Amino acid sequence: TEAWVALLDALAADGRAGASLRAAWATSAAWPAGAAALHRDAFPADAAPLQHSPRSADETVVVHAVRVATELGGPVAATLDAAAALLRERLTARAEALAHAAQARLSARVLTAVPLVFAGWSALTSGSFRAALLSPPGAACALGGGLLNLTGWAWMRRLVRIAARGD
Repeated sequence: TEAWVALLDALAADGRAGASLRAAWATSAAWPAGAAALHRDAFPADAAPLQHSPRSADETVVVHAVRVATELGGPVAATLDAAAALLRERLTARAEALAHAAQARLSARVLTAVPLVFAGWSALTSGSFRAALLSPPGAACALGGGLLNLTGWAWMRRLVRIAARGD
């Protein structure tokens, strides 16, 4: 995303300096990987209509911003600046989601480890706990608790993965 923001900033700067959008696109030094493949979609008059090839949401923003600036005209630099601002907001939201996901991962680890550590410590230090744990009902409870602990860990992992992706 940062590379696409840099490209949009470079295009907007060239536009403010008086270069046409096509010339700025052709001479931009801020090319992220894969930007050349977007030319046919960004400038549809040069090629076939908009291709619906798989691309990231950020690439789609770049293509649509360039198409709007090309086809509708108006303040090209302002249009590209707005698209760059949108991508910056997405970067910020993704970074925040990753920070929250890190907190959730730590919480999941603690909530998974504490019962296991407590059960292990209790089994080592308490004879009555060991006797209860080794009885059939105690073993069933320990097995059930272990399965619930594992299920909770897997569920938290799934939630954290979804949050980190930003879905």
